[in-house]
Amino acid sequence: MITPTCQAALALALLLSSFLVTGCGKKAGDSADVIVLHTGRLRGNVYPAELQSISPLQHYQFLAGYVKKVREEAKASGAKVVLVDLGDSLQGSFASYATDSDNMVTLFNALEYDAIALSNLDNAVRPGTLSKLKAAVLNPFANAEGEPATEGTAFGTKLNKGDMGVILMANFYGDVSNEAHPDRFPAWFGTTPSDVIPFRDYPGLAKNLGPKAPGDLALLTWMKFESPTDPPAKFLEEIQRAGVDATLAHQIYGRNQKDVWSESGLVDWLPPVSLNILRNNGGFAVARVDLKKDGAAWKVLKHEILPMTANTAQADPAILEKIGAFAKTIEGADTLIAKLPSSFDQARIMKVYMKALAKIPGTEAVLYSGQSIRSDWSPGDLRASRVFNSLPWTTGIVQMTLTREQIAQAEKDIGLVSMISSGTNGERPLKVTTSDYFGRIIATRLGLDPASLLPTPETSEFGFFVSALKNSTEILLAPDAAGSEPPAAAPLTSTP
Repeated sequence: MITPTCQAALALALLLSSFLVTGCGKKAGDSADVIVLHTGRLRGNVYPAELQSISPLQHYQFLAGYVKKVREEAKASGAKVVLVDLGDSLQGSFASYATDSDNMVTLFNALEYDAIALSNLDNAVRPGTLSKLKAAVLNPFANAEGEPATEGTAFGTKLNKGDMGVILMANFYGDVSNEAHPDRFPAWFGTTPSDVIPFRDYPGLAKNLGPKAPGDLALLTWMKFESPTDPPAKFLEEIQRAGVDATLAHQIYGRNQKDVWSESGLVDWLPPVSLNILRNNGGFAVARVDLKKDGAAWKVLKHEILPMTANTAQADPAILEKIGAFAKTIEGADTLIAKLPSSFDQARIMKVYMKALAKIPGTEAVLYSGQSIRSDWSPGDLRASRVFNSLPWTTGIVQMTLTREQIAQAEKDIGLVSMISSGTNGERPLKVTTSDYFGRIIATRLGLDPASLLPTPETSEFGFFVSALKNSTEILLAPDAAGSEPPAAAPLTSTP
């Protein structure tokens, strides 16, 4: 922990806007005992360099170069290096979908990550994929029995770094409960098909991991860090009791927030927080915190956030070659679906998707959220990768029976939009089609039995949408925002 004297010095340092050198300040001759690097929310965005037509900007080669540079620096000074990913990285891109996340496994193994934490976007990663990772896999979600929600994962681990141990514990969203924000927590996770619980018993976990030696370092990974105006006293007290020396956090920016590279973290918290950010352009960023043992406590010598570009480090050709091996797999999955004569914004794509859902047998109404559509379609070739960018969900599709009043409540409380078939009359309950994710949220909010959700044969929203677009090109005739019918997409005679 940082000492009270150090805390006072930190407060003064922050007032003087000391951005890059934090803690009690780096004195001449001070060198780090441990350099901690952490990434997060990479969202599977690792493509072969030659596939610029699918994903033009790639940053992982600079990440690999920077990690190599830091390890060389540490070797010269005698410091230990700890490399951790905080989650939301194994899935999220068309490349990770097409390779079953093997592109990310290859990256993490090649860079020799020490630990990979899972987060809500990693909920569909299979145990077989996780077993390929050489790093420890940490899970912040528990099943009803209090065990990690995915087989082969753990709530925490202790790494052996020569003459010291590094304890890591996984967290999602601080001390926020899933009851408070059910729409921000996964409805299921890994090998747990039912609701999961965020893990919070860090003192108990510390006890299970065994005694903490005087020279050991304990770190908490905190994905979805939304820092309050004042530190959350009760939660910080809990992780202090668990012996946590520093927190590795990741903040998800709003859509209109700009990247801020002068971010100093929250090093005056007890324990101090090293903060990383989500880059709005999809690039990678690394947070670095240099720590030195100072008696019974750890002192922050430096904290910084670094964008991974050619200005930060040289590209590592070895990782480019390893990822290049996935080019044929990704290209083969990127099938041509249609030729669009005009652009489709997110609102228009949502109407097309709801029209596709309405074609599922038995559907009388559709409920969905426009916020789940993530990108536009420009005129020209509509390929599978572009569809994935707009609808990157692999959750299944379900049906449930709701009254019109319940449909209205789902619109009001959850922000969903409904489309009801014109052929339905009267006030009788309707069979509603939606995603498994939204279906679970609706059931929770309305107090319905989860067993009332009936799965359809469609196990992936994205896979279903691609099939619907290929087999029924006419659904692209969904009305545009002005209510008029857009020009028809050109049907395909063959699919290259």
